[in-house]
Amino acid sequence: MNLTKLFETQAALDEHIMQEHPELKGQNNLDWKLLALQVELGECANEWRGFKKWSKDQEPRTHKVVHCHSCKGNGFFLGFQNAQEDCTYCEGTGVQEECNPLLVEYVDCLHFILSIGLELVINPTLDWDDITTDESDITRKFLEITSRILEVDQWENTDSWEELFEEFYLLGKLLGFKWDEVEDAYYAKNKVNHARQENGY
Repeated sequence: MNLTKLFETQAALDEHIMQEHPELKGQNNLDWKLLALQVELGECANEWRGFKKWSKDQEPRTHKVVHCHSCKGNGFFLGFQNAQEDCTYCEGTGVQEECNPLLVEYVDCLHFILSIGLELVINPTLDWDDITTDESDITRKFLEITSRILEVDQWENTDSWEELFEEFYLLGKLLGFKWDEVEDAYYAKNKVNHARQENGY
């Protein structure tokens, strides 16, 4: 895990957001980032679905196909005299992208956790090899992270942020993610977030 690189990448995105939204400069941005993290954590839980005991569909949402917006998922257009022409946008597949919605939401949380760490100017001293658990209750882990968010709000220090990050890291393990796939998804989503800023998202 290269936390330094993750922080540098997040700092560049945060700076881009500040450029696009100058009203955020020079003010305390911790409150809205903590709330945004809570919202994203709820969206992550929603994709996990394991807490939905009232539903017969508790399978995590780990695969989603987004059909090509250009050809409407057909993979082709009808050209001159109704001749089929492959869609150049999706190369005739009809698929714009495939993703893991649970991982996407987990990574959205990671963006805010890193941004909160930057806001607090923390200096993490975590030993990643020491982060282990024998817990298996994912619902409890979501609740523990919520408690840690509130502790960060109360204490605003490195220790509270590290405890939040540890619980979040363990949640990823419980959800079945390998850290390298989390980092890959983070960097991919970071590019999307930069593009959104460019496009007035």
